[in-house]
Amino acid sequence: MTVHKLRGLEYLVAVVDSGGFNAAARQLGVAAPSAHRMVRALEAELDVVLIDRSARPLRATAHAAAYVERARALLQEMRELDASLRDQTRSPRGTIGLAAQSVVLQFILPELLTHFHARHPDIELDITEAAAERDLSVLGTDMLLQFGWPPPQDAILRTLAETRWLVVAAPAYWERHGVPQHPQELSRHRCALFRTPFGEVIRHWAFARGGERATVQVDGWLVSENRQVLDAPLYGGQLVARINDLTAHPGIGNGRLQPVLLDWNGLNSPPLSLVIRPSLVRQPRIRAWVDFIVDHAHHLVSSRLPAGLPPVQPAERPDWWKKRVLTPGRRSRV
Repeated sequence: MTVHKLRGLEYLVAVVDSGGFNAAARQLGVAAPSAHRMVRALEAELDVVLIDRSARPLRATAHAAAYVERARALLQEMRELDASLRDQTRSPRGTIGLAAQSVVLQFILPELLTHFHARHPDIELDITEAAAERDLSVLGTDMLLQFGWPPPQDAILRTLAETRWLVVAAPAYWERHGVPQHPQELSRHRCALFRTPFGEVIRHWAFARGGERATVQVDGWLVSENRQVLDAPLYGGQLVARINDLTAHPGIGNGRLQPVLLDWNGLNSPPLSLVIRPSLVRQPRIRAWVDFIVDHAHHLVSSRLPAGLPPVQPAERPDWWKKRVLTPGRRSRV
């Protein structure tokens, strides 16, 4: 394919997207007659009328609509190819748009940022809180870092680490209320109730030990999707909480939180997941971040607390996720 042909495709897509030759010329920074000539030359080469010039705004003819969409995708792929070649001649650079769940922003990202910048000083990070959204196309970012299973979408999923549920409270809480010996005893404790991004309040905690299963309905006086909100009364000795072990290090390490029921395995513990736009995975700046976060996830796993517990196995997705999040028929790569 010649450079002339690619330029013709670029002008064609610009005319369709902007609705006119003059607007396309302004968008491309050329004179309007140049836009006319390039599109006419492309039509002559193909022997097909591509633009419906009687429509206002201008649009692709019916038989050319699919051709324009494929041309748009080809042009985007060529831009990314050019960018990757430029990046290979120098250190990774550019901006990474990263959305992250609030608990990731609180426990995972802060200690990473200075180390990443020291390693890749030419990469800029634009980090936003994902709030309740987990779809990259809606977030408008390059990647999403979260605990949990993202909803079906056209994206690449990288599971960075599996996690273990830990039932914890302040030592003073256990002294006042007694340490549970069986999961069912949690029903008489006030527990922190976590609300998922999809609106589900998790009131059933499931456990397994050998061949025994136990599911307990927990209750409490505080519901939130924000771990910082839930942590305040947890550390204050007012609540029991179920937290994943990759976010438990500060409290367990300094003795402010005491885990219990360690002979039981909490079911459906969410993995640490990275979701990436498929078109960006070969970009050096994206590869640099992925390599870095994978190394850090290995460090988190190797320093789990409490130490000496069995290896963590991948968890099954919970029933509430399957009912609320998994939408049949939606195209997905995650």
